[in-house]
Amino acid sequence: MKKFIIGIAAVLLVFGAFATWNQKNVNTPAAAPAPVVTPDAAVETRAPEIHGLDYEAIRALYPEDYAAITLEDERIDWGFYADFLRATGLQYEDYFAQMAAYYGVAADWNGSLGDGSGQTYAQGLLQETNDTLASFMAIRALAKEQNVELDAETLEKLTPERMAADYCGEGATVEDLAAELESGSHLTVDGLHYYSESVALYSALYQELYGTEGEKLTDEEVIAALEEDGYLSAGHILFMTIDPSTGKELEEDVIAGKLKQAEAVVEELRAIEDREELLKRFAELKEQYCEDTGKQTYPDGYTFTPGTMVAEFESTVKALGEYEISDPVKTSYGYHVILRLPLKSDSTLMNGQSSPVNARVNVAQNGITKTLDAWFEAHPASYAEGVEGLDLTKFVK
Repeated sequence: MKKFIIGIAAVLLVFGAFATWNQKNVNTPAAAPAPVVTPDAAVETRAPEIHGLDYEAIRALYPEDYAAITLEDERIDWGFYADFLRATGLQYEDYFAQMAAYYGVAADWNGSLGDGSGQTYAQGLLQETNDTLASFMAIRALAKEQNVELDAETLEKLTPERMAADYCGEGATVEDLAAELESGSHLTVDGLHYYSESVALYSALYQELYGTEGEKLTDEEVIAALEEDGYLSAGHILFMTIDPSTGKELEEDVIAGKLKQAEAVVEELRAIEDREELLKRFAELKEQYCEDTGKQTYPDGYTFTPGTMVAEFESTVKALGEYEISDPVKTSYGYHVILRLPLKSDSTLMNGQSSPVNARVNVAQNGITKTLDAWFEAHPASYAEGVEGLDLTKFVK
């Protein structure tokens, strides 16, 4: 199973988007800039021709009720499969059109995805369709195994009439929903329902196994998971030796004064034997001296994975025992006095690419992905002959 498919579901759950489907190819730009037109352009530029797929010919390959994918008791018939492939394929073609109109790039189905996989767009479309549907089938099958069902309120939200109202506005009909979907995601109403129901089951599974905020995990389980992922935890007091507004080094006498302050702090902290007193005094000195702008976001210190912090900081933390104080450590930011801390289940984790996240929630989110990955590996989907290796380039118009 592709982890990114589950990741999409998780993102939708966070925003409550049970009635939204806007998956794009990973290479689609967030927003294409308007083309630049020069007044003295001698030759009119024309966008490259876009070649679509003949989705009707693809649909005609097998009967509508032909079992395209099966997984345990779950089954995807060819008619539904063809609709889903079309929806995803038209998303690709929307991307091709953007690239042609705004950049003059002639992307086509035989071109490389450019994501390091070596796949063409045609191969990527087929794999994305198969992976997405198989992932949702796994969610549904595991939910059955765990006796997880959707409540009446959620089921009501997933009726075509309610989805039409939620998606298009009060008074909208199912026909309005179908037209809106066709102009946007290209999903059918049945496709939207299947997708949204699968996402809702994912949420229900998550809550059944881990709780709303991971509260079903014990502190020991959270800490063990953090250790397995290589997390480290430390507090520090930073004496900056650069001007934060310019990035330039401070005067030598100022830097020397900062080092003396750091050394005095180390001496004072190392003289404290009681841990509670040490933590209290460290917090006081941190408030007094620390010039790290991140101390507001991470008031209890940094809990991070290798490669997140500057090398000197990370190597020092690894070398320290719990509650040990480092000598002043010089980095490009200044001098750090570092206190190694034990991992805690309620830590705020550093994430270099997104907002900070609670350790328990993070472990739970990773846990549901690992649970589904392991379950899917033990219960792989079966594809009908000709489906998994379908050559879509034969259907380019």
